[in-house]
Amino acid sequence: MKEIIKNYSDIFITSSAAIVVCGQYYLENIVGLEPCNLCILQKLAAQAVFLIFFIKMIVPKFKYIFDVLGIAVLMFGVSASGRQIYLQNMPSDQLAGGYCDIPFEFLFNMYPFFDALGKVFQGSSKCAEESWVFLYLNIPEWALLFFASMIILLLIRYFLINFKGQK
Repeated sequence: MKEIIKNYSDIFITSSAAIVVCGQYYLENIVGLEPCNLCILQKLAAQAVFLIFFIKMIVPKFKYIFDVLGIAVLMFGVSASGRQIYLQNMPSDQLAGGYCDIPFEFLFNMYPFFDALGKVFQGSSKCAEESWVFLYLNIPEWALLFFASMIILLLIRYFLINFKGQK
């Protein structure tokens, strides 16, 4: 079991991220869903996870740097999807102003990076819409499940390999 997790976890993470990215492409370009700004952050996080772990498989020399970077991106994805789930469960009269209605690129051109990021995380009623459901979970819930499960897989790998010793 330890050898399977050690040898195939990066392949699993990369292929899972590829499936998520293809699903995002399908929902956006074929189904016609228009992503809000928090959805775009989750989309970029999934694409970054794919890219990081794909490069890690090609260049295994810097595997710890890629793992730290990957966990940081996964945690960012967890925070973006968790914030959107929180906004979806809020009453509509308590939602903030319309920062999700401003186009993503315009928002980051208008404000400094971290100010724009804060405004995206503030959200609005557009971020609170549930437009697509599969197996009783909506898009941010599926994203949270993906990001959290990949973090758990990486933690299991490190606990099995690094703390139990390698044979």
